[in-house]
Amino acid sequence: MNLELYIDNTRVDLFKDEAITITDTQQNVRDIALVFAPFSQQFNLPASSTNNKIFKHYYNNDIINGYDARFRVDAIIKLDGADFKVGKIRLDSVSMKNNKAHAYKVVFFGNTSSLKDIFGDETLSALNPLSAYDMVLNNNDTLDAFRYGLQSSGLPATNLANRNVTMPLVTLQNYYSYDSTNTITTPNLHNVAWTQLRKELKPAIKCKRIIEAIETQYNIEFNMANETGITSFFDSDVFDELYLWLHREKTPITNPETTVPLFGIDLDQRSKKLTFADFTYTSGTDYLSGGNLVVSDIYNYSIRLALDCNSGIDLEIISRDKLTNELLDYQTRITPANNFTVALRDLNSGTLSSRTYDIEFRLNSSSSGVFDAETMLITRTLKDGTPVDSGNYSYNAFNLGQNIFIQDYLPDMKVLDYMTTLFKMFNLTAYTKRGSSKIYIETFDDFMSTGVSHDISKYIVVDSNNIDRPIPYSRINFNYAPSVTQTSLRYLNQFSQQFGNLNYSAPEKYDGQSYDVQVSGQRSQLINIIDENGDFTGNVFGWWVDAESKTTLGKPYMFFNRLVDSSEYPVTSSQYEQYNSAANATEDANHTLNFGIEFNEYTGNLNENSLFNRFYSQYIVKLFEEQARVVKFTAQLPSSIVLNYELNDVFIVNGQEYYINSIQTNLLTNKSELELITKQSAYTPSVLT
Repeated sequence: MNLELYIDNTRVDLFKDEAITITDTQQNVRDIALVFAPFSQQFNLPASSTNNKIFKHYYNNDIINGYDARFRVDAIIKLDGADFKVGKIRLDSVSMKNNKAHAYKVVFFGNTSSLKDIFGDETLSALNPLSAYDMVLNNNDTLDAFRYGLQSSGLPATNLANRNVTMPLVTLQNYYSYDSTNTITTPNLHNVAWTQLRKELKPAIKCKRIIEAIETQYNIEFNMANETGITSFFDSDVFDELYLWLHREKTPITNPETTVPLFGIDLDQRSKKLTFADFTYTSGTDYLSGGNLVVSDIYNYSIRLALDCNSGIDLEIISRDKLTNELLDYQTRITPANNFTVALRDLNSGTLSSRTYDIEFRLNSSSSGVFDAETMLITRTLKDGTPVDSGNYSYNAFNLGQNIFIQDYLPDMKVLDYMTTLFKMFNLTAYTKRGSSKIYIETFDDFMSTGVSHDISKYIVVDSNNIDRPIPYSRINFNYAPSVTQTSLRYLNQFSQQFGNLNYSAPEKYDGQSYDVQVSGQRSQLINIIDENGDFTGNVFGWWVDAESKTTLGKPYMFFNRLVDSSEYPVTSSQYEQYNSAANATEDANHTLNFGIEFNEYTGNLNENSLFNRFYSQYIVKLFEEQARVVKFTAQLPSSIVLNYELNDVFIVNGQEYYINSIQTNLLTNKSELELITKQSAYTPSVLT
């Protein structure tokens, strides 16, 4: 096979005798919890004139604007002229001989591994598209979020598909009972006023909206509609019911008879967001014609924001770059006069760095500020301070309002950790297809149920092969984060088992170690409220307090949102006969978020449709079967197979069918080391409805 490597669409020179080995695996039996598990391999490239141009003589650090090895660059491996692997190249080092560059050491990564580089350490709060779901802090928005859910601010949801933001009944302090006679003195859900109840509730956002925000923010595409006929997980019914609770910090709850902060913010807090898109160009040079400010390295740029507000207002002004989430300026002041300015600059350099900016100005105050027409001046100067030109922009008058900015309340969680949590909960797998930049997301069962078969018997090198036991462990522990809520701590004390976890043991106690699948998420038992007659009302709520009945935090909490019909047990004279609440099971009970079998708080029935039974059992049980084997072969596979196999395909050797665990291909010798798992039974697609 003819091997070619392209970096940024330029063909690279290769050593004639350099072995380039690609290891291809999707879900390795030796590391079940591994996600984003693509191939990677280090190899050498000669320091030829062509390669020196590509890497811009990286060994010479005197070159200005040379090759930046801090970043990976696009690369394609071709075999016989066809794309074999599409991914990224990272330059690690340059080896020198006789004071001359000899070879560039590089590592090739598959596309899905680049997700780690794309997301970096950015947190969910950096997802700017989620600002579309900001709410106005008033009775209508919050009550509608509680009763129906919101499409966006001021638009009540009409169905599950557009129920983007809810205010679930998860309380931060009070334990509620239900008494239609209103004779109890403890908090009573029957007569609690909404203005009181809302003080200890927080919103939640549909997880699908977070995925869409990730796609937009990072300019990537997760394939929602799989052309194989299998439903993409992110487009499934079960994922559409999943929500993330916006519980970033503990809320200081005090006596409910006093005025208490909502979401940890004073009820008098007022705020406003202004972005470049809000301003209108009026005169001078228009720097924002493309929507963003592009700063070049030959000029200095400055931005001055003039705010005309009522005198004496205390104002907090936060300026940040939406593209990088970098803080650019922070000021707090009480205005001595109506007009003042904010000088914007990079906090490190004192000026704006050379890159593209999309700046957001956040104005916060404890009073209702009134602002007349505002102006923004962008000035460009030479490095020596000589003025070049400037541009003027304006914005209409406005008042500071009571707002809930969704990004402020997202849990302190990295984007990559959020994706990894979903992958571990639902046993998802990510892959790309040749010729496509889309990232396909499916359950592992769905992925494995669509492969095709290849008979490779005649390509096997028959001098030797190894047969191993399938997995070196006999017990798999599926663990959420340690319990923090009082209800779940009581469950742990009663059953010596953490709520939501599962310790799965092999059917027979054969030799092996324990293996942990750790999920960075929280589970909590919910409470079905009892009425004055001792009957369950079906009104379910979450109680987010610790063993001492104090508000607790814990890890990010995801749940299935349920619209509860409370008409049989009306609240405050039927002010709301339905409300949103958290659930551990979908409404049709087809899915739960527990790894093991648990009781459904809404029905009291035992629900066996656990995460393990729905998404892990086929894979794990097959590995624990007595006849399961891991068989290693060496094969000289032709290009017709190397260029077309997928990791969900079945290889046939002398009549025996095998699933692929990993393939290591030497592109110099064309030999492949195959690690295969005996196929005892076929995979069936996941239940996603």
